[in-house]
Amino acid sequence: MKSILLICVNYKSYDALQAFLASVHEAEKQVQGKMRVEVEVVDNSEHNVGYLGGALPVYNRRAAQFDYVSISNVDLQLAPDFLAQLLMLQSDGVGWWAPDIYTPTQRRHENPYMLKRPTRYNFRIWNLIYSSVLIFKLYYLLHLLKGKTARTYPPMPIYAGHGAFMLLTKAFVQAYPQVHFPSFMYNEEIYLAELARQADLPVRYAPTLRIENIGSVSTGRVRQRQKSAWNKQSLEMIKKMFFV
Repeated sequence: MKSILLICVNYKSYDALQAFLASVHEAEKQVQGKMRVEVEVVDNSEHNVGYLGGALPVYNRRAAQFDYVSISNVDLQLAPDFLAQLLMLQSDGVGWWAPDIYTPTQRRHENPYMLKRPTRYNFRIWNLIYSSVLIFKLYYLLHLLKGKTARTYPPMPIYAGHGAFMLLTKAFVQAYPQVHFPSFMYNEEIYLAELARQADLPVRYAPTLRIENIGSVSTGRVRQRQKSAWNKQSLEMIKKMFFV
């Protein structure tokens, strides 16, 4: 029997959490007797230690016991056949499955998140964007406008999946039974993609794994200036680790 641990990180979003848990329960009905499903909720509401700062202690303690481990926000809802579709995938040699995360309010498919590995030029551009709150606001607005045209992709290898729901395989966990994120929050996708790359484990987009994204319920509470600072800090740390 296959098994999955869903680690979800909540930050003052209890209605969204209940909806997420209900969607997991519905998806579990289709794999009864075929998959062991466990959920662990990390509540950052009283003391926010960051996205991976909350999720990774659970990952480091429990991931080795499962065939799949997901790290996600709670402002999501799994499709009823999500787990059944996961059982149909051939995961040998794959490190990370990136599901089809659809945000209806923006008519956007969040995956594939990054098709190619960023360059040092990309890091220079990002540094410019996050050095100014005004530029960051304009960049974010353009990002939203770009999403008005929904585009879908076939199953394919990619560089990184979207951080809202990251589905890691047993091969990834075996390569990295302990993971420590070097910053507070943001750009977790690049960090995990680099770990997968170093272990020669491909990241693959799987459009049959469908998720609906309510959209930034938790991070929407954070001021733009703080988002900018956290983005800049995490990118600087990741660049030093992997892109020197």
